[in-house]
Amino acid sequence: MPRVALITGASRGLGLALARALAEKGWALVIDARGAEALEHARAELAGKAQVVSIPGDVSNDWHLQALVEAAQELGGLDVLVNNASILGPSPQPNLAEYPLEVLEQVYRVNVLAPLRLIQLALPVLKPGARILNVTSDAGVEAYPGWGGYGSSKAALEQLSHVLAAEQPEFKVYWVDPGDMNTQMHQEAFPGEDISDRLPPEASVPGFLALLEGDLPSGRYKAREIGQKWQGIQEFRIALTVADFERVAHFYRDGLGLAVLEEWDRPDGRGLILDAGRATLELLDVLQVETVDRIEAGRRVSGPVRFALEVRHLEVAAQALQEAGAEVIHPPVRTPWGDHNQRLRAPDGMQITLFQVGNTKEPIS
Repeated sequence: MPRVALITGASRGLGLALARALAEKGWALVIDARGAEALEHARAELAGKAQVVSIPGDVSNDWHLQALVEAAQELGGLDVLVNNASILGPSPQPNLAEYPLEVLEQVYRVNVLAPLRLIQLALPVLKPGARILNVTSDAGVEAYPGWGGYGSSKAALEQLSHVLAAEQPEFKVYWVDPGDMNTQMHQEAFPGEDISDRLPPEASVPGFLALLEGDLPSGRYKAREIGQKWQGIQEFRIALTVADFERVAHFYRDGLGLAVLEEWDRPDGRGLILDAGRATLELLDVLQVETVDRIEAGRRVSGPVRFALEVRHLEVAAQALQEAGAEVIHPPVRTPWGDHNQRLRAPDGMQITLFQVGNTKEPIS
């Protein structure tokens, strides 16, 4: 049975980016948004990869929240609840001295009361150890002129989350700052300004995945900081294609005095991994390179030098590199030796193999 996540505000921006990442992993999703047309586009996109229930509506309406929880219950209960939907308020943002109270009341209703009400309704269908993620902002902890309405609503959501974590220790409760993003809401906050220098919401997704799939304690997190740590490199390896294997092995092993970590000589080629201190050096004969290329890329693609990076989570690291400009040479594969590998090409042309030491039984397709 797939894991189930409920994500509010999932027709665009961060909500949609997170929904895409979970759909790729086979999660079942319940999503909502105020705009029915945009939500249907999101549902149609995601439905090709995962089971998706979409319910248009406003999170400030109790009947809508009840419908979301009922849909989650029909899917078998919730592993994750993500309170992502929120509103900015007036654009441009007014100072508190001029802030219309009737608008501020609506901001609080959507940004504070609706997440709490959804949590209240969802508690009976949350599975043991489920995670609750409330999306916050640095405006909730910093005093930015003009951000008193939105910022104070996020400050209230943060304290609500903190208390909830103390009251519900059986669940993981996170309040997560995704950082500045190039989204419609952020554009509305800065009307007429060019916000193209802001990162896309996809850059914050690895941090959310770290909280969903890791084992971090309840608390406040910055998505990009925790994402960088979570996807961190475990080993940096330089792989060399060598024609005269014995001569080159002697040069690096004996000439530099590098300790042998692993060595093999099989019908499909020879290889040698040497301990180079903070990295490893892998020597492969031409036959072995052809074998590895065939597995990882389906054809011979390697040059004389290739980087191989061991990562904790292949999909997260690959996504981050693609967002930074890497080109996919081949989709992820599960190798005969049990690792999950993906071949990429850096903007400078260097080939990179990302590999995650196998920890799942099913191959990546």
